[in-house]
Amino acid sequence: MNVVIIEDETSVAQNLSDLLFEINPEIKVLVVLETVQSSIRWFQKNNAPDIAFFDIKIADGSSFEILEKTKLNFPIIFTTAFDEYALKAFKYNSIDYLLKPIKKSDLEKAISKYQNLYTGDRIILDNNSKLIKTIREIKRSNTTNIYKSSFLVSYRNQLIPLDVHHIAYFYLENQLVYCRTIENKKYKISLTLEKLENQLNPRLFFRANRQCIVAKKAVRHANVVDKRKLKVVVVPEHFSEIIISKLKVTLFKKWIKE
Repeated sequence: MNVVIIEDETSVAQNLSDLLFEINPEIKVLVVLETVQSSIRWFQKNNAPDIAFFDIKIADGSSFEILEKTKLNFPIIFTTAFDEYALKAFKYNSIDYLLKPIKKSDLEKAISKYQNLYTGDRIILDNNSKLIKTIREIKRSNTTNIYKSSFLVSYRNQLIPLDVHHIAYFYLENQLVYCRTIENKKYKISLTLEKLENQLNPRLFFRANRQCIVAKKAVRHANVVDKRKLKVVVVPEHFSEIIISKLKVTLFKKWIKE
């Protein structure tokens, strides 16, 4: 399920993205848009998502302006801190109206409503090729899709989805969590390392210690230090040594060989 989020508050957008992942790891956030104008441009240039979440009051106006200036043919779930817009929202292609702060239980009901309205009988109506594609996706979901595929990061006043395959490592710095990409770019991540560890594919990422999670593709080599410990050398270079304790050395060796 491809999703677009229109929301000008970074923390709210990240929370919504995380809740969607918890409800269904197959949900993919294509983009987070913060303004009316950027939303209109995006919808004009890109294929329609399966569903979109519209915050009503955004940075440069109201998301109703987007609907008035474009022809959108996908279902919408409105999100807002104000309930006075409910009646107007349902004049558009709206299937639900969620009040902030969004509760996981309410979001689950909204997603369930979407699935009942828009996907319930689709597998019967679609052609054989689409059925085959669906079967393949179900098979893949047993292995790869249960893990996070991207994270929302801030870049030049925009929120963009960052593919996990571009990440070299996650690390703790001054009590905040950041990631460093293969291209040596740094982004703040609004999740703890503990939550990240549970959401990342363990075949691709390894919790080296309390301060760092490394991607397999970033590991260049490891040196034995202090008898049975390992110092992992990564690219791009990390600002501090990445040390693996002797208790984790065997697990690391097994992981790196897989």
